[in-house]
Amino acid sequence: MAFRFICALLLALCSPTAFGDDQTPEAEKLLFMTADVWPWGYVEDNGTPAGLLSVLAERLAQEADLQLDNRVLPHQRLLSKFKHGEADYTVLFENPYLDEFADSLGVVLSSDILLVTDKDYSGKLTLAALQGKRVGYISGTYYGEAFEQNDSLTKIPVYNLDQAIEMLQLDRLDALISSDIVFHHSLKARELQPDVFRYAVHTRGHAAHLYISRQATNRQLAPRIQAALAQLDKSGELRRLFHSEVRSSTH
Repeated sequence: MAFRFICALLLALCSPTAFGDDQTPEAEKLLFMTADVWPWGYVEDNGTPAGLLSVLAERLAQEADLQLDNRVLPHQRLLSKFKHGEADYTVLFENPYLDEFADSLGVVLSSDILLVTDKDYSGKLTLAALQGKRVGYISGTYYGEAFEQNDSLTKIPVYNLDQAIEMLQLDRLDALISSDIVFHHSLKARELQPDVFRYAVHTRGHAAHLYISRQATNRQLAPRIQAALAQLDKSGELRRLFHSEVRSSTH
């Protein structure tokens, strides 16, 4: 009896799962990267990826019957690693720079880009009218060529929109630029109503895509993942995930 117990114990310890090793073949993994920009992506205190795009990654993996490997990284590091094929898939707002090394598998969401000021601001809410003003933006985020190429603004990079909102309230910024989705979630987190600020749409329909790196190791999974995205779109799940309450609260 003792001999059989010892043999069983040794077999358990020598098994591939004894130390929690992941034995899923790389060819059956959704190798995903998420930008560390709240609420798109962040890491919980226990190290678990969270945020809107992390939820999307989980749902894509479930629909495609794949295991998920999701890494949350600062935006610039993500771009560098994605360019060199250190992950296969990510979601980013469309950007001419991405065309050099990535292909779109489909549109994930469409967001309006807002210009936001204090409610007492009386000037026009356009980039031209904000010439010389301090405009906060989330570092690494692409807001379109009009903003990218505008040198007349004093552009102030911030880590997240919560920081920009606080700076705006403290008069350390004159305005900020943001997608309506991030603006909505940031207001909700701070328990603020939209009428605390004045805002206007700078660009309508700024699209974010599911991208595959041209250096992807698991490129053969692309049709399954693309089909999973199409199913989430058809069922309305994409809209519920990204646009719930946004339109009514900011428009």
